[in-house]
Amino acid sequence: LVSLPSFLFSAGYLRAQFSRGRSLLATGLTVFFVLSMAAVVASANLIFFLFAWEFMSLVSYFLVVFEHEHEASVKAGMIYLVMTHVGTAFLLAAFLLMHAQAGTWDFEGIRAAAPAFTPALKNILFGLFLVGFGMKAGIVPLHIWLPYAHPQAPAPVSSIMSGAMIKVAIYGLLRFIAGMLGVPPVWWGNVILVAAGISCLVGVIYALMEHDIKKLLAYHSVENIGIILLGIGAGMVFWSWGWGVLAAAAFAAGLYHTVNHAVFKGLLFLCSGSIQVATGTRDIEKLGGLIKRMPQTAASFLVGAMAISALPPLSGFVSEWLIFQVFFVGLRDASSGGKLFFAGMMACLALTSALAAACFVKAFGVAFLAMPRGRAAAEAREASLSMRSAMIFL
Repeated sequence: LVSLPSFLFSAGYLRAQFSRGRSLLATGLTVFFVLSMAAVVASANLIFFLFAWEFMSLVSYFLVVFEHEHEASVKAGMIYLVMTHVGTAFLLAAFLLMHAQAGTWDFEGIRAAAPAFTPALKNILFGLFLVGFGMKAGIVPLHIWLPYAHPQAPAPVSSIMSGAMIKVAIYGLLRFIAGMLGVPPVWWGNVILVAAGISCLVGVIYALMEHDIKKLLAYHSVENIGIILLGIGAGMVFWSWGWGVLAAAAFAAGLYHTVNHAVFKGLLFLCSGSIQVATGTRDIEKLGGLIKRMPQTAASFLVGAMAISALPPLSGFVSEWLIFQVFFVGLRDASSGGKLFFAGMMACLALTSALAAACFVKAFGVAFLAMPRGRAAAEAREASLSMRSAMIFL
């Protein structure tokens, strides 16, 4: 859903930005990147999962430092490489503990042995998985690499990294915590909810202060990972309380927002690439008037901005509304302490949506509606057919 339009977009984007040889290299690395993500979710044992995970991290590192002549790309790549390997170390520790207890590397064998794990071991595994996968997902405060790495990669790669790669970490959290360790204690879900709420607010507040359009979008990835985890954390709380139907609804809402974020964030990153090719800058303060020069890019960006701001009837509204509904039912049926907690999470989600709307009103207004602030913006041309087709599809 994200990779194919990104490949279509890259046909025009890479030709405009790089030589033929470097374009072929970028395309080849991106193919390996997509295959490595597919290998992660296709894994059925811990060793294959770890190899696929590490291959995904290394290929994405080479894409982050693809423009290695820029110091910012090298710095971003180094931060990303260090952070991703710290996360891998936590995953390796968790895998070794699981193997020592279960005596097998296969997922099915570990799942069968997991009911015999002690509560202390399960708590340790939960902590290791939360840090290991949270590092890749960009949960605050483990998100440090994300606003550096996403802006430095080529725009179609940023689209795939934000739309798909960080969601592989969400898959990992669900696969190993919910899928193998069994019914969680309530505090696991509460920890995820608190981390989610902090990620929502920190991500959107930092985004409000950004003028680099790709960095702004990167911080919104942190925010939307928080929204996804609100659904997953609520699902774990309801599951531990024995509210099976509501837990399923919460997980479904979180997963639906995972898909929605992949689509509208992939679209927005492609739009940022179109703007960069046309004007040579990512700084929205140097843009303006692009709605006249690039009407199809402007329309595409507006749809993505409306979706990420949770405006009806677009996809972002539907999934965030479902998460609201889940919290509302939990608020109605929980004990007094639970009511206060769920009310706080609902307020956090409402504030996040409002701030996201404010951020994209600023971004769209300054970049597309204001008067041109430079010669490049005044002379910008619409993107090529392949780039426009990819944006319009998403």
